[in-house]
Amino acid sequence: MTAHGAVDVGGPAVAGHLEWIDAVLGDRRLPSGRRAELGKQLRTVQARGDDPQLRIAVFGEASSGKSTLLNAFLRRRLLPSSNDVTTRTTTVLRRGEGAEKIVVTLADRDEVTWRSGSFAQWAGPSAPGVSATLEEVLRRVLTTSLADEVLRLEVWQPARLLGEDVVLLDTPGFSVLDRGHRELAEAAVGQADLALVVVPAPAAMSMTLVDFLVGPLHDHLDRCAFVLTKTDLLDAEGLGEVLGLVEERLRGLGVADPVVLPCAPGRVLGALTVGAATRVGAGGAARNASGADAAVERFLEVEARIASLAAERRRSAVAATVLGLLSALLAAVEETAADQRSQLGTVQEELGRLSLPDLPAFLDAWAAGALQRADRGLDRASLLLELDAALTSLEGEVTDAVAGDRIARPNEAATAVSRMVRERLRREAERTVECAAARADRLLTVGAEELAREFGSQYSALAGLAGEQRTVAPAVLSAAALPAPDLSTTDQALAQLGARLVTSDTWRTGGGAAAGALAGSMVLPGVGTLVGGVLGAIIGKRGPDTAREQFLAQARPIVAEARQTVAASVTESVGQVAAELAESIAGLRAQYLTEWSEEIARLNAANARRQAALAEEIADTERIAVEARRRRTHVASLRHNTSRIAASAKE
Repeated sequence: MTAHGAVDVGGPAVAGHLEWIDAVLGDRRLPSGRRAELGKQLRTVQARGDDPQLRIAVFGEASSGKSTLLNAFLRRRLLPSSNDVTTRTTTVLRRGEGAEKIVVTLADRDEVTWRSGSFAQWAGPSAPGVSATLEEVLRRVLTTSLADEVLRLEVWQPARLLGEDVVLLDTPGFSVLDRGHRELAEAAVGQADLALVVVPAPAAMSMTLVDFLVGPLHDHLDRCAFVLTKTDLLDAEGLGEVLGLVEERLRGLGVADPVVLPCAPGRVLGALTVGAATRVGAGGAARNASGADAAVERFLEVEARIASLAAERRRSAVAATVLGLLSALLAAVEETAADQRSQLGTVQEELGRLSLPDLPAFLDAWAAGALQRADRGLDRASLLLELDAALTSLEGEVTDAVAGDRIARPNEAATAVSRMVRERLRREAERTVECAAARADRLLTVGAEELAREFGSQYSALAGLAGEQRTVAPAVLSAAALPAPDLSTTDQALAQLGARLVTSDTWRTGGGAAAGALAGSMVLPGVGTLVGGVLGAIIGKRGPDTAREQFLAQARPIVAEARQTVAASVTESVGQVAAELAESIAGLRAQYLTEWSEEIARLNAANARRQAALAEEIADTERIAVEARRRRTHVASLRHNTSRIAASAKE
C-alpha cells in the first residue's frame, strides 16, 4: 500500500487484515450478495491506502462561511456564497494542470463533463454557454434544482490547495433540513482525512454543531481544526470571550488541545483574489508590499497554519482514515458472519425437527391411528342398534299378513309370512353388513390418502433438507377395495333354526303341520319351513280369530329368535369386515415399507451428511465472527496509536 508514493498506513499489520478479509470473501462461506458488498468495501479501503492525496473536508452549518473560506484559499470567488445560496451537494476541489474542468456524476451514475454536448443537454437551455466562466457554471449547477440530480461534483482548477496533493471537499450545511443535507455531510466524513470545522463567531458552538461533532465527526476530533469565521463582527474583547468559550467547549467534548483559528475570510477575500493589488504566492507566504491590514495578515497566518498541519499530519491522518474504513469493514464482516451463523442455526433446527429417521415407526403410528378410526367407524353396537331399529316394524307386518280372512287360507298365509320374514331379515342383514363394508372402504381410502399426504410432506421436507430439490410428493399408493360381505352363514343359521323348530314335538300337531311345513319349504328353506310348520299346526277347524291369535302367539317368539340369529350373524360378518380392513391397513403399511425403505435410508444418509456439513459451516462462520472481532480490536489499537502520533506531531 505504498505504491506511487502512497502513505504507509500500518505496514504488514493492515496488509494482513486486508489479506484475511480477501481470503474470507474468496472461499464462499458468506452469502454471495453480502460478499459482493464487502468486496466493494475492501476495494475502497485498498484504493484509499494506495492514494497519496490528502482529503480535507470543510464542515459547518448553513451560512457559516464555508464557501467564503474556500474562495479565500482559492484566491477567487469560485464557489457561490451568499445568504440566498445553499450548497446542495458535496463539491470536490482538485488542482489540475491545464484547462479548468467540471465533471458531474448524476444520480443514475452517468457522468457529464462541462463543455460537452451531454452536459449542455442535462443543464438545459438556460445553462451558461461554452464561453461561460467556471464560476458561472458552478453557480448554475450548485444553486438550482440541477443540484438535486448531482451525486458527485468534481472541479479541477489551477490553484494549489494548502499544499501538494491536497483535495478539498466543500460539504452541504448539516443544519439544513432540505434534501438530506445532513446525510450528504455525514457521507463526506467517511472520505475526510482532516476536517476543517467552520464556526461562525457570532453564533459559536450551537447545539446543532455540537451534535455533529459528538456524532458523525466523533472519530475525527483528533484531526480537526476549527476555523472561527466572521470575527470582524466582534470587537477584540468579544472575540477573546468567544475564543475562550469555543476552546472550553471543545475540551469538554474530548478535544485535549483544540486548534482554533480565528479569521475573517469575507473581509479579506477582495484583497486576496487574483488581480488584486496583492498577489499572494504559493502557500500564502507572500505579503502585501504596502502592508496588508491586520485581517489579511491574520488570514494568511491561519492559511499557513492549516497548510502546516496538513503536511505534519498527512501520514497519521490518512492512516486514521484507512484504519477507520478497515474497522468498519471488519465490523461488517463480523455482522455478516453472525447473521449467517444465526440463519444456519435455524436451518439446523429445521433439519432436526423435520427429518424422518425411522420409517417403520412413522408407518406404525399411521397404522395405529387408522385402526383406531376403524374401530370407531365400525362400532358393532351402533350397527346392531341401527339393525334393530330397522326391524321394529317386523312384528306389525307379520300381524298384517294374517289380518282379516287371510288366516282362512292357511297355505297362502304361511307362504306370505314366511316370504316376508325371510326377505326382511335377509334384506336388513345385507344392508347392515354392506353399510359396514362401505364405511370400511371409505376409512381405508381416507387412510391411504392421509398416509400419502403425510408421507409426501415428510419426504419432500427430508429431500429438501438433504439438499435435493424435490417438490413433487410420491404417488398415492391406492388401497384395494374391500370384498362384498358374505352372508352365507346368515342363510345357514336361519335354515338350521327352521329345521330344528320343525322337527320339534311342539309343532307336531297333525296333517296341518305337515302341509304347512311342505308349503313353507317350497317358498324358502329354513325360516319358511319353520314358520310354515307352525302355521299348519295351528290352522285347522278353529275359528279365524282364535286361529290368528294362536298363530301370532306361536310366531312372535320364533321371529324374535330369528332376529337374534340374524344379529349374531351380522355381528360375525362385521367382524370379518373389520378383520379385512385391518389386513388392508397392514398391507398398505407393508407396501410403503417395501417401496420406500431404501429411498428414505438414502435421504437420511444425505441428511446426515448435510447436517455434518452444516455444523462445519456454523463453526466456520462463528470463527470468522470471532476473528473479525479480534482483528477489529487490533485495528482500534492501531488507531489509538495513530492518534498519539498526531498528538505528538501537534506538540
